[in-house]
Amino acid sequence: MSRVVGVKFRRHGPLNYYDPRGEPLEPGALVVADTARGPEIGEVVLAEVDLDPALVPSPLLPIRRRATDLDLRQRAELDARIPEVMRTARELVRTRGLPVKIARAELSLDGTRILFDFTTERRVESRDLAQELAARLRCRVELRQVGARDEARLQDGYGPCGRRLCCSSWLKEFVPVTIKMAKEQGLPLNPSRLNGLCGKLKCCLQYENEQYVDLRRRLPPVGAAVEVEGEPGTVTDHNLVREQVLVTLTEGGTVVAVPAATLAAEPSGDGRPTPPPRRRRRG
Repeated sequence: MSRVVGVKFRRHGPLNYYDPRGEPLEPGALVVADTARGPEIGEVVLAEVDLDPALVPSPLLPIRRRATDLDLRQRAELDARIPEVMRTARELVRTRGLPVKIARAELSLDGTRILFDFTTERRVESRDLAQELAARLRCRVELRQVGARDEARLQDGYGPCGRRLCCSSWLKEFVPVTIKMAKEQGLPLNPSRLNGLCGKLKCCLQYENEQYVDLRRRLPPVGAAVEVEGEPGTVTDHNLVREQVLVTLTEGGTVVAVPAATLAAEPSGDGRPTPPPRRRRRG
């Protein structure tokens, strides 16, 4: 077994395992450790544990040290340079007429590397841009393309629900969201209501989708012939939240809301509910 601690360098970044080298590191401790972009300040989020060697990266890098006040001051000074670095990159993109939007810049702790996250709607050659940025900023530059959802996560914000964006507060990974989910939930197909700040369908559309699909599967389908208190009618809509079925009566065209439980039926072989048999009136 390997003795490791779990460290994150970004709030929503991956969990990285490091060798604590015998130093007790509690969750929340700030440490300096090596990454692919050089030394960085990270936060311990997983206390020291024993892991199977198959789960541990090879080679297992050690924690350099606990972050000192000097490290934190240096990090603050580098972060203060970010607005200037962003302006330089955006001016260069505008001058070159590139269809690129610079979303974020991040400087390594030693100040020798800058990572730019950018979005674009079409493929662009970023090598020349990286070389010119490196010449102007006098350090190594790395460009990384991200999607619209990633950009919203990086910039953070609040949704129409009044809460912080899911992607920037707790969501760990993006799950595909489709317009079919909105249809299953009976939502109006209005882009201004369905799209989030990223311009894509809201992630929350998939949170309760499974329950809506299950409930709709158990209800009589639209068009099914049913009876309500002896009156024949046709299912014209569903109120999934209230678990009701809207039935239009054949005589008079009156629309009534009926609890789904009163129209329950055994599901057919294809997974769709079979409407209850229609009873004939005597006389």
